[in-house]
Amino acid sequence: MDETIKDKIRKLREKYDIAAARKAAPLFQPGADESCEAIVCPSNDVRALGFKMAADKLVDISVAEPGSADYLVYSIGYLYRMYIELRLKDIVETAKQASRNGHNLEKLWRAAKPVMEASPQWFDHQELEAVEEKIREFSQIDPSSDAWRYSTNMKGATTLKDIHAVDLRRLKQVVDSMSTALEGSYTAVVEERETGA
Repeated sequence: MDETIKDKIRKLREKYDIAAARKAAPLFQPGADESCEAIVCPSNDVRALGFKMAADKLVDISVAEPGSADYLVYSIGYLYRMYIELRLKDIVETAKQASRNGHNLEKLWRAAKPVMEASPQWFDHQELEAVEEKIREFSQIDPSSDAWRYSTNMKGATTLKDIHAVDLRRLKQVVDSMSTALEGSYTAVVEERETGA
């Protein structure tokens, strides 16, 4: 490309404050402004809550900005799935009942359910059945944690082929209802572990 054209492009980018990739600019570093600096810690609890918070915010954006839902649905589905996966892993691992079990939600559920049922703070068997039903649905839609990320799976088969539309507000409500049980169970397991009960 001609140097004159390159110079014009540079000036336009500067004028309109269009960022340009630069060498020696690390992606991950502490910030000069603490208001937007995130503390990274080795906690699945924080990650799980972060995935859910991010999905909730994206649903809010979808509602506020018509037309964005078609683009954000994939990130929302993935983030909610990761929230559920990590929270189940937290329940199981905190109770020292099993290992990570990969990304398989149904295996994780089979390990977490007895822990949740045994908790002295567990209060509603019907709610447990409802959570199980939703986990199975998520697992059928996205068994390997790749359906929301990719249009095809590792075998080349189309993902999400049976889903044509998603009510994101409703999805958020359902995940919120699941999170009541999951968060309560996780908190109970943590408290039991800390008190030695």
